[in-house]
Amino acid sequence: MSEAIMVCKLQLHSIQSGGTLCASDNSQMPSSQLRFGAVWEGSTEKQQMSENAIFGHWTPCAEFTASVRNAGVVEKLKQGKKYYVTFTEAPD
Repeated sequence: MSEAIMVCKLQLHSIQSGGTLCASDNSQMPSSQLRFGAVWEGSTEKQQMSENAIFGHWTPCAEFTASVRNAGVVEKLKQGKKYYVTFTEAPD
């Protein structure tokens, strides 16, 4: 695997179950829509020492959505929790 180019810390804002249409292939398989956004720290005191403030400084705005068909993956994710997302270059 390639070296990490960027790591973001995202919070899972919503999980919507019951979706069936995937735009990339027009399939009708059941899926869940996941919506993530960048973390940040609102308090000045916390900003000086918080990991969220550090990630929020370098990635102040981020949004990621995904339609996921793997129910086992969706069950492991919890709304309101934070997750690291690592970007590495992938082969063509």
